[in-house]
This record gives sequence, C-alpha cells and structure tokens, in this order.
Amino acid sequence: MTATSPDDSGDDRLALSFSQHVVRLESLLEQAITPALTAQGLTAAELDVLGALRSAGSPYQLRPKELTARLLLTTGGLSNVLRRLDTRGLVTRVPDPADGRSHNVRLTPAGVATAQAATAQAATALRRVLSAVPAATLEDALHHLQSILGAVEDAPPASPASGTSRGLGYP
Repeated sequence: MTATSPDDSGDDRLALSFSQHVVRLESLLEQAITPALTAQGLTAAELDVLGALRSAGSPYQLRPKELTARLLLTTGGLSNVLRRLDTRGLVTRVPDPADGRSHNVRLTPAGVATAQAATAQAATALRRVLSAVPAATLEDALHHLQSILGAVEDAPPASPASGTSRGLGYP
C-alpha cells in the first residue's frame, strides 16, 4: 500500500476512528438504559417510537411515514414495533382526517404514562453514566454532533458499494 492509497489516508483513518467512537459510545449508553427499558418491558425501538409520539405533543400522534423518517426504521420494522405496542395497549391507530385511506398512530393514556416513566428512568441512567463528563464538554459535543448530523443528512446518499457494515464498527 502506498502513502497515497485511499485506505491509508489520514481522512480515512479519522472517519473510521470517529465512527468507531460514536458506535462505542452508543453501545455504552444503550447498556446504561437497558435496565430502565426492561423495567418497563420495552425494547429500545419501542421506547424510540413512544418517545417520538410523545415529543409530537398532544394528541401524541404521527403518521407511520413520519415515524419511519424520524427513527430511521424500515416500514416492516416499524410495523412489528407498532403491533407489539398495540397489543400492550400503548398505541392505537386512528383515521387520518387528511387522508381517509391512511391512519395515524396515537399514544393511549397508558402509552403516555409508559413513555414518561421509561424516559425518566432512561434519563436517570444516562445522567449517572455521563456524570463524570463536565457539562461544558457535553454541550460542546452536542453542538458538534448536531453540526455533523446536519452535514451528513444533507449529503448525497452513499453509493451501494460504500454501504456500512457492523464488522467495521458502523451501526
């Protein structure tokens, strides 16, 4: 491999190292909230859906298409999560007044309560894990991550040949 090989460039190492650190941090944070999720009988995807619906504000509803876009879930993955949440009485489907052929997903009162409890427990766990990090550092990191996400989300999609792989430390 030559010094000018793309695989050996500083930019490639930086991108890979950054990605690996993000994935590692995500894994540590997920481990921290797992007990909170377990206490509520939820998976991470279920909490994400409940949280997205709750953050939509009253009446706590969104179109399934909005949920897939916000949460980066496939339609099949979202359908499975919604089926489980519906079975537990945490969400319900209501007709979409703007489009009689489709429906919205709405939190039930039990769903609102579960979302609030699970979010509070997860936030406590995350505060505990991140307590060793100064608030100013977290604020700086949040600012930088928001900038990075904005740039990445606005970038043209990657070609299929450059897809991600968990084996390389990507989500």
